[in-house]
Amino acid sequence: MDLSQKYTINTEKLSWRVIDDEVVILNLDSGNYYDLNAVGARIWNAITKKKSLGEIIEALKEEYQVDGKRLENDLKKILLDLEKEQLIKK
Repeated sequence: MDLSQKYTINTEKLSWRVIDDEVVILNLDSGNYYDLNAVGARIWNAITKKKSLGEIIEALKEEYQVDGKRLENDLKKILLDLEKEQLIKK
């Protein structure tokens, strides 16, 4: 995983809102609806702020006291899912 990699939100296809500690996303092309929990919302927020993967990992490690390797693997899965659903792009 390239820790300097940055993703962007696919703004042409999406509408989203932050509600409490969650993010609700609507894909305007497909009509699919997504709901990100508090951790997913933190990742989404970091992407909107153009944070690199390394910066996201460090912030989450500090906040959740999780092993770095496990966190990196979990983050990779989440990002692949978001990318597959065309919610984010490189």
